[in-house]
Amino acid sequence: MDRAITPLLWAFSQDGDATTGPPPKPMHAPVFIHDAVIPWRDETLLLKLLRDQATDQDE
Repeated sequence: MDRAITPLLWAFSQDGDATTGPPPKPMHAPVFIHDAVIPWRDETLLLKLLRDQATDQDE
């Protein structure tokens, strides 16, 4: 084991930076189980987050 792995095996490709199309949307924040039971006005916080996410996807 006196040889190191060459950078070709573990280096990231630079070709991914030159993609076409719309820029990727930012990831949504993680939802924890505790969020499912937190009251938020007339609904729970989880239900509000899911509805907001659905409207964002419709746009």
